[in-house]
Amino acid sequence: MTTRFPLRVAGSIVGGLTALVSGLVGSGLVTSDQGNAVTGIITAVITLLAAFGVVVSAERKVTPLADPRDRHGDPLVSSPVREQAKPLDWGNFDA
Repeated sequence: MTTRFPLRVAGSIVGGLTALVSGLVGSGLVTSDQGNAVTGIITAVITLLAAFGVVVSAERKVTPLADPRDRHGDPLVSSPVREQAKPLDWGNFDA
């Protein structure tokens, strides 16, 4: 599943799971120390997954500095002479 808002999804998951753990602690099924430990683990895992989600979504939107290519796999090179550049590429910045 791909989303434009990975941090919003991660925040919703953390909030839901934290509320569930708090409910279990409040009902007496889990001790307070166990609840704190579970909440810490959940938060750490979701934060890690959110960080990878941000990286994956950002990688598609930036041009790498080493061996840059357009979406068709053609190398992105600059031409010192304007007449040697492809006219269709002028002003087309959505590579």
